[in-house]
Amino acid sequence: MWQLALIPGILAGLGVALVISQLMPKQPQLAAAIERLGTTSVAGLGRDASFEVRVGTWVHKRLPDLPGFTIPTTNLALVGVPVNKYLSDKALLAAFGLVMPSLFGLFLQLIGVLPFYLPALLGIPLAALLWFGPDQDLKAKAARAREEFSRAVAVYLELVAAERRRGAPAGHALLSAAQVGKSWVFVRIRQELTRAQYAGTPPWDALTTFSEEIGVPELADVAKIVRLSGEEGASVYETLRARGKSLRVQLLNNEHTRANEISERMTIPMTMLAMVFVGLILTPLVMNLLAS
Repeated sequence: MWQLALIPGILAGLGVALVISQLMPKQPQLAAAIERLGTTSVAGLGRDASFEVRVGTWVHKRLPDLPGFTIPTTNLALVGVPVNKYLSDKALLAAFGLVMPSLFGLFLQLIGVLPFYLPALLGIPLAALLWFGPDQDLKAKAARAREEFSRAVAVYLELVAAERRRGAPAGHALLSAAQVGKSWVFVRIRQELTRAQYAGTPPWDALTTFSEEIGVPELADVAKIVRLSGEEGASVYETLRARGKSLRVQLLNNEHTRANEISERMTIPMTMLAMVFVGLILTPLVMNLLAS
């Protein structure tokens, strides 16, 4: 009978070996390499590719086209997380959730407590829970980063307006204003403007594309206003100041709304706490009345 207890372990070991064999780098096929010549497709991963990249690429190729498996590229671009890292984290967490109940079931079966398959069945819902877990964390991080980005854009508007007031050209005003700040927002804006400068792309077009990539429309407003100055020679100082003021008012209103929501959520716990105190005070009095 003890040989039967080895069967689940053998199956689990074969499954782990199959997954590892799929993730290990392989020698490129000559026919596939010849077919890639002259195309714009990305070449296969070499032996120097990291484990994270291999896992992410393997998962990306096998993702089903379903709503729950859509890659949030906008949030990933905003927080600066590569797609391969995002997918590898999800895959490893899901694999952990799938394998651990099975290993625990093997232990319980060896000591004669439960059959192997009962704890192993928990691996499927646990793997699904851990697969979708990073999405909520990424969504929360992106929301905080997007709010911080909007605050920095309000300051950036004032800096660009000051540069234009001093007579700086439109493109130079965008880059000079981005070089003032030291936060990660100004670093990202500066990187995009520098990349556009080397590529010969208008800076306002680069900022518009970047704002669409990260989902921050306030940055696109800066690009639209400065484009009027760069292409049509319009005076945009007052427009920049007015947009910066309206953005600050909008952010302040959002803060007030969030504070009111937090205050409303605190009403129920405070009411329950007051009821507990009233109960503590009234309980001895009621007991004395009943005893008398």
